Amino acid sequence: MRLVVLAGAFALAASAVQAQPAGLDALFARYTNETPGCALGVQENGKAPTLRGYGSADLEHGVAITPDTVFEAGSVSKQFTAAAILLLVEDGKIALSDDIRKYLPEMPDYGKPITIDMLLSHTSGLRDWGSVMELAGWPRTSRIYTPVEVLQITARQKALNYAPGEAYSYTNTGYNLAAWIVLRVSGYSLADFTKLRIFEPLGMGHTSWRDNFRRVVPGRAIAYGGGPGGGFFQDMPFENTYGHGGLLTTVGDLLIWNDALTQGRLGKTVSAKMQEQAVLTGGRRIAYGRGLVTQSFKGQTEIAHSGATAGYRAWLARFPAQGLSVALLCNAAAVNPTQAGRKVAELYLPAGPAAPASAAQPADELASLPGVYVDERAGGVLRVAGENGALSVRGGGTLTPMGKGRYRAAEMDWTFGPGRLERRQNDGEAVIYRRVEPVTPTEAELAELAGAYSSLEAGSVLLAGVRGGALVITPADRPSAPVTARPLYKDAFQGEGTLIRVVRDEAGKPVGLKFTEGRVYALEFRRVPGS
Repeated sequence: MRLVVLAGAFALAASAVQAQPAGLDALFARYTNETPGCALGVQENGKAPTLRGYGSADLEHGVAITPDTVFEAGSVSKQFTAAAILLLVEDGKIALSDDIRKYLPEMPDYGKPITIDMLLSHTSGLRDWGSVMELAGWPRTSRIYTPVEVLQITARQKALNYAPGEAYSYTNTGYNLAAWIVLRVSGYSLADFTKLRIFEPLGMGHTSWRDNFRRVVPGRAIAYGGGPGGGFFQDMPFENTYGHGGLLTTVGDLLIWNDALTQGRLGKTVSAKMQEQAVLTGGRRIAYGRGLVTQSFKGQTEIAHSGATAGYRAWLARFPAQGLSVALLCNAAAVNPTQAGRKVAELYLPAGPAAPASAAQPADELASLPGVYVDERAGGVLRVAGENGALSVRGGGTLTPMGKGRYRAAEMDWTFGPGRLERRQNDGEAVIYRRVEPVTPTEAELAELAGAYSSLEAGSVLLAGVRGGALVITPADRPSAPVTARPLYKDAFQGEGTLIRVVRDEAGKPVGLKFTEGRVYALEFRRVPGS
């Protein structure tokens, strides 16, 4: 196997030697030896990097986080899987335009080919396997999943979220299948392939994959979530599937990686292809490339990816114009890694453009716009309220008025129209929400829905019943995980981030339930006859 030839080895200093911007350590002051925390790496224009550790890597044993602490990088891992695929492309072993069924014949024929490239850009239409299993009652970390099981879950999906290439929806499934393609084409597992072709040649000595969660990893931080009554609990990713996530690494190694991408050390086109943004069949260019997202932040080009698995959080970014790299790895689930990482970046970046001037809040819109808005395609629900002279979205903050029917919040534009709301992101992606009228079904109407519902695609049976005047849906094989379905609008309910819609036959009798959430569209469970 051909190894990547490197020029100019990139070495990291053990600690920073140059002056740091004021306020850097203050950003992480809340992390102490009694809390989980973060490791941070920052590098400017090839200078000696700043490497920091804040908080505890292991609360039970009082181990501090250092720059050499190993964390799981969540979806930051995807860029390494994408790089492995692109190395095989450079080797002439595969083409990005290849139909995945050439290498994965067990996958269904959906009528239009899914290409390898679509796996890397989240444009395949494939449902996210973890979300499918969450709807089935067994989310990730509730049971051990392996690569073989993930392939089986994916292969039994008879439908897609949309036609391949038509749209973008983030799905881990594409990257799990990419890991399978690496194995079947190269003869090496993704873990072995990346070790030989990436980690060892680049000198990333602290980096490997969590392909066996029981393996002892020296220096690994324990991941934590926050307890309901305060304090912390362990929140570890007990699964063996990887490629979508599962990279074990340090901030120092991630800076080595960023430098390699900047310098093009992986080959002639790998770096460029990774950040090349995908184009949908309709012609729209999206922010996602191949394992990397290109956006604008404070007027600067940002090439980045965030990550979250169990209680681990991560963010890795490059700002090419400034020669700036930021690597952030955390073991606290409460951390918003993108927000925290960008606060670090702001200390180094030039001042961004002034925010557009806001407008006066139209008084009539305070009364006319509040309500419930639903994205029936992807299952999103927004609740708009008018309070204290301003409009706000539950969980989304205050909407800043920009003109009649136009608002700005969370770096997105919000435009209201008759019975609808359009939310447009900076990359041009628009999500349409329909205004709905809330209903309160009677207990008799809820009782009509009681019964058993089965899905071969999810490999599960769900039991619907009425408890305390509410519809409750429980996995038949996991009675400890009931979900209360709250009425949303006619024949629609919301349960823990999922839109649940009733399917009726021509006579109006309920014959199924369709479940939709951000990564799985309209997965149907059919009513079991006689239930």
